[in-house]
Amino acid sequence: MLRIGLVGAGVIARDHLVALKEVDGARVVAVADVALPRAQELAAMVGAAATPEAAALVGKVDAVWICSPPFLHAEHAVAFADARIHVFCEKPFALELADADRIIAACQRNGVHLMVGQVIRYFPETLEIKRRLEAGEAGEPVFALGRRLTGSTLRDLSPWARDARLSGGFALESGVHEVDTVRFLAGEVAGVSAHVRYDDPEHPGFDTDFRALLKLRSGAGAEIAESRYSGLREWAWGVVGTRAALVSRRRGEVTIARMGEEDQVVAVEPVSRADGVNATMLAENQAFVDAIQADREPPIPGREGRRNVEVVLAAHQASREDRTVELT
Repeated sequence: MLRIGLVGAGVIARDHLVALKEVDGARVVAVADVALPRAQELAAMVGAAATPEAAALVGKVDAVWICSPPFLHAEHAVAFADARIHVFCEKPFALELADADRIIAACQRNGVHLMVGQVIRYFPETLEIKRRLEAGEAGEPVFALGRRLTGSTLRDLSPWARDARLSGGFALESGVHEVDTVRFLAGEVAGVSAHVRYDDPEHPGFDTDFRALLKLRSGAGAEIAESRYSGLREWAWGVVGTRAALVSRRRGEVTIARMGEEDQVVAVEPVSRADGVNATMLAENQAFVDAIQADREPPIPGREGRRNVEVVLAAHQASREDRTVELT
């Protein structure tokens, strides 16, 4: 039985804990958070130990789920890897590429497995689009999209999330999901151009509106749109091909659009089950546990998380310098 520790006891950690309760071959035995009451609350749900010190998990767990704020990811991940503990790291993988490289190197030299929490890959909508793409229903991909327009202000965020030095800002903390989904569905990014705005006077370094155009290696294009100051509310992703467009505009469904035909809407399973378990987190967590037990590379290794960070940082650079940034 794999002994699991949670580092961080916020909303995402709670969702992971509820899902981990149903993962075969694993058990949550400890929760760490500097706010001890929060750690105690989560730990009580599974009869685990609670501590304010992440380091206290060493010697008690075989794997950790790092759900701390992004600015702590590298510190926590490297420390646990050096203790020869397997690492699941929530997105964004890191705030800087040097930190991403430190995490990857630490896991490699200590022989531990590393997986990044890009859970949208496990959404039923994403998997349905992926299946139909691989079956050739869309034809050759022409354009991919990932949009998250929230219509909410920074006041809705945690204090650390409002500070770009700690969270990385909106595109890095949240938009890496859209970047990852575009890459998963349509292929690798070759170049980036972008326009980024910073419209909150109380948080001048926070990107309130992020628009990037991506050139993919396949020859297709892609758009990433992230906004916290939009009156529009939209969370959508998909691929437009030469035969059809496959897009999820609402959770629980995928739209298949063909020129000259009525749109076809396909229902898929909900992300969260009736009992409150996030089925997509259950799937990704089970995948990591299975990879550890089989001693094989996890489905979303560190290099995938690193690439998502690289694309977002390249878009910020492209916007600052008013040019297209090429990626190798």
